[in-house]
Amino acid sequence: MLTLDVQSILKSISNEVRWQDIVQFDQLDERVAIANDLCANIIGVNESFIEWCPNNEPLNLLETLVWWWVVRPDLGAAIAIEAPQELKEIIGHYILQN
Repeated sequence: MLTLDVQSILKSISNEVRWQDIVQFDQLDERVAIANDLCANIIGVNESFIEWCPNNEPLNLLETLVWWWVVRPDLGAAIAIEAPQELKEIIGHYILQN
């Protein structure tokens, strides 16, 4: 289970995040590609921000966790605790590469 602090941080992420607010921005393209492979077209890339475009109503846990990971990869280990196996493995590989 995520700690209260991590939950607060993640729940504060809006549906649009400016580029300058994205952690590890230099690897953003890689994370967006992975996210859009997992959940088709979930991340939109605009001139100065990225946008979360969830496909499911009500929101799907995988889509939510993928969005959080794209914006805050530094919290990948905490996000992986709640993630389905496929996303856990992706986050694990990402952490090892970076």
